[in-house]
Amino acid sequence: MAVAHAFSPKEFQVFIASDATDAGASGIHASNMHQLDVDSVGFPSLNVNQVLDVRSGVGRTFKDEDFFQDNIIRVTELSISGTLHNDTGHNLLAQNICNDVSGDPSVATNHTGTSQLYGSAVTNAASSLTVVIKSSDHTNQRSLEIPGCVVTNFSVSADTGTEGGRYKFSATLQSGVKPDLNESSTAAGNNIYANTTDMTLATASGMKVFNTSIIMQSFALTVDHPAIFTGFTSTGYEAVSRGAECAVTVDTTIKYDGSTKSFVNSFDTQTAAQSGNMFVVVNNNAYGIDVQNGVFTNVAYNEGDIMMLDCSIKAVDDGTDALVTFDITS
Repeated sequence: MAVAHAFSPKEFQVFIASDATDAGASGIHASNMHQLDVDSVGFPSLNVNQVLDVRSGVGRTFKDEDFFQDNIIRVTELSISGTLHNDTGHNLLAQNICNDVSGDPSVATNHTGTSQLYGSAVTNAASSLTVVIKSSDHTNQRSLEIPGCVVTNFSVSADTGTEGGRYKFSATLQSGVKPDLNESSTAAGNNIYANTTDMTLATASGMKVFNTSIIMQSFALTVDHPAIFTGFTSTGYEAVSRGAECAVTVDTTIKYDGSTKSFVNSFDTQTAAQSGNMFVVVNNNAYGIDVQNGVFTNVAYNEGDIMMLDCSIKAVDDGTDALVTFDITS
């Protein structure tokens, strides 16, 4: 019989937690979940393996015996975005992709990432994550539980022309463990993100690009570190590793003036990385960002009401400094 129930997309919530003991373990939603402040809830890419080809037989039509589907050996991917807060749940995203749970997360010099065996003890407190897309009730709906997640892309951004320069985030997570798409229990934990204080560019006490104090309109810093899934078990892949480059990039729009007039020529004539304060937002305990060394990958005029500069930067490992450090503790 048809039912009259209808649900707003805004009734769905996203929760996250560390797989505290075994990586990829299901049922972690029972406790210690942390809500993420998302703008909207996107459906994950399930990436089931299907064979839909017509094989040999009578006629030229697709038949039931031609069909094959596997939902075990696949990578589930989820993209989320929203308002960034300095609390346990949101910080897990930076900690996972940086492979750093001590103090201020950073992509350390000579960073190699970490490998994690599913079903074995976690490498650290953020090496394997569970995400739950929680429905508003479990009588007429179901939640989605995705254990064994790693963050493959994490971005922090702010724009003075949007939401008063409030910090935003986006993240892509992948898992090699079969998700539970029929979860009927209630995710337990904070029903609102733990830190409700908004972080904005207005609280920053200093900003530098190319070791020059600048006036900033916006920035977006991205850490990108792809994951590789290998092996097999009855619940999915056996291991997740980081094989490709861990890249840190920045896009920022700043005022064109006497302090920044040389940036175009500096981009055109650079022969080595800038050493020291390539991109810095001093915002103590509120996601300050520190990229010490880098190269310009583009500098161009941005014609608005006044002339601005669009600057693109790639962080460079000098063998000493971290590629990027997120200031969340002091």
